[in-house]
Amino acid sequence: MSPMVPRPASWRRDPRFGLLVIAFGIAVVSFVVLTVALLLLPAFVTLDAHFSEMVRGLSSPALEAVARFFTALGSFWPMALLTLGTSVYLHVRHREPEARLLLLTVPSAALLGEVLKIVVHRARPALELARIAIPDSYSFPSGHAVAATAFFGVLGFIALIGEHRLRRSALIVALCTLMVLSVGISRVYLGVHFLGDVVGGWLLGAAWVTMMIFLGATWGAGVPEKG
Repeated sequence: MSPMVPRPASWRRDPRFGLLVIAFGIAVVSFVVLTVALLLLPAFVTLDAHFSEMVRGLSSPALEAVARFFTALGSFWPMALLTLGTSVYLHVRHREPEARLLLLTVPSAALLGEVLKIVVHRARPALELARIAIPDSYSFPSGHAVAATAFFGVLGFIALIGEHRLRRSALIVALCTLMVLSVGISRVYLGVHFLGDVVGGWLLGAAWVTMMIFLGATWGAGVPEKG
């Protein structure tokens, strides 16, 4: 790494992996518990449908416009272009480890989500509940929620390790969190996912981000600094 940007490289040498391991474990266990509950507990499925209906019931033209914006943002091409563009920007800024982290994390998280859709095999909400066209795929986990969590999760992490001003980094992390929540809830509001699908996507995305950061840090620990 260039001596002009010593801080961004430090996460790749930090031996304190305990928090990442704990966060990964919590996310994975929570995801597994949620998946089992949705597959085996009818009462939980009913509760999920009830809360999803509550979100859909907050109906207004303004909310629908906002929901359509965020659901479009979390779609394949916007996420792909944001990931590629941000990775190029990071590379130009001599932050190659972060660029690689983002470029590897988002597509792999999205692919994992699609595989798990097929494994879990959960049907989407009824057609009459949808405010937009229902995708021709299974419902759990929400691919939009997975991709948004992966992209904005890595972005928030980059802000934490690369921003010297605590207030600014906290603001960026808060905005990234808001974006993740907005993309996920938009899918429930528009009637193409249950709330459980979105929560599952958040948990899966969070688990994948922490794992990729851990792997990047572990790999980077043995790489000598440049300059």
